[in-house]
Amino acid sequence: MMSIKTKLQGLSFRTGAIILLVCVPFYILSFAQMLLPLSTSTKTVLWAVFFGIAKLFQYGGTAILGVEGYKRLKRRLTRRRGKGGRIELVIFDFDGTLGDSQKLITDTMLATVNELGLPSPTREQFATTIGLPLRECFTSIMTLTEAEADACENTYRRIFDEKNVKGAVTLFSGVKDTLKRLHAKGIQLSIASSRCHRTLASLVSDLSLGSYIQYVIGSDDVQQHKPEAESVLVTLEHFGVRPEAAVVVGDTEFDILMGRNAGVHTIGVSYGNGSRESLEKAGAEQVIDHFEDLEKVLMV
Repeated sequence: MMSIKTKLQGLSFRTGAIILLVCVPFYILSFAQMLLPLSTSTKTVLWAVFFGIAKLFQYGGTAILGVEGYKRLKRRLTRRRGKGGRIELVIFDFDGTLGDSQKLITDTMLATVNELGLPSPTREQFATTIGLPLRECFTSIMTLTEAEADACENTYRRIFDEKNVKGAVTLFSGVKDTLKRLHAKGIQLSIASSRCHRTLASLVSDLSLGSYIQYVIGSDDVQQHKPEAESVLVTLEHFGVRPEAAVVVGDTEFDILMGRNAGVHTIGVSYGNGSRESLEKAGAEQVIDHFEDLEKVLMV
């Protein structure tokens, strides 16, 4: 039989945060009631009741959050946002964050293994790998020899170039208008993707994002790929921005971990290839359901 603590830890981060924060008004009440015109004995009883309830919520919330969850909440409440509290740079993932490319990518993955005569994972399994470097999209869910992995990578690139006609990838709702507003407010915008630089730059051009996106990094521009921090660190150096004044926005745990490894803020989007649960587990400071919500979260 599971212990009470084990059951509590199975609840969500959001539930734990809410329960923990509920303790605050009861702590306030336990001391505020001392100012009321009541007898000393009544005040003592009320203090014990309110203080006890506060402790109950505090311990319950902490148990649900666990050590890592508590640290996450603390970071949310105390994080700094650079000079004047302002985010200066947003580093976006592309696939599943700005562009709706899941069908094109998974179609290409399925066509690749089919052409090579390899046992095929499902479309859903391939979708969970989006965000990794191309080779790892195959090797992370398939047992392959080096030669087979090379063949998958090369065949994918060829088939993708054939399928990736103009219009095959579209922007998610609200992306272009939001980028336009952020750019107008002086926020610097860039992309760090697991795509190669060539296809990434081509998509930025085809989707008319070049007026807003000032810098792009593809998988072939760095030695260490997501979830390592190199793409973010190179971008920070390019713009001359400190980590605390930058944020990574992405749809998978690989994006969030990349941002955290670089020491920048992180925001997940729930409408892409990852789930809210996986983004929160990876340590996203915020998770938004619509791209337009980004302005509100950035407080610009």
